[in-house]
Amino acid sequence: MYIYVFIFLVLVAAPISTFVHECGHAIGAKIVASDRITLTIGVGRRIGTISLKTVHITFHMIFFLGGYTRYERKRSYQSRELIWISILGPISSFIFAFLCYFMYDLYSNNYMKILLLFNVWLTIMNIIPFKIKDKLSDGYAILKILTNKHNM
Repeated sequence: MYIYVFIFLVLVAAPISTFVHECGHAIGAKIVASDRITLTIGVGRRIGTISLKTVHITFHMIFFLGGYTRYERKRSYQSRELIWISILGPISSFIFAFLCYFMYDLYSNNYMKILLLFNVWLTIMNIIPFKIKDKLSDGYAILKILTNKHNM
């Protein structure tokens, strides 16, 4: 039984949760009128891209190993706009966790519980400021912006 839960975590919960989290950043970038938004899921060889006007979603072969969102526009971003983009990732993870909580209440099973707990973990880990090599959390990005060092 535990192997099925682990497989669900790696192949379903993590990619879906990452996608929801990155969509939060993309929505923030769209709100502040970014000219181009690229949402990437996974690493390795690219297996497909979906383009919707200024938003491009790219999927990679190893789709369960994280994701990121890039955004750009001709004029510079203001600090509050960068904070807005950064915070919407964890907010979307929190909202998804909240929805999973209600789904778990209705359909109590290990799979829904994993989805709920993974999104709570994703929310918390992304609001804690930390940097590992060139990877930084949303909390770290916000902290840098607030301390006026946002040339990341």
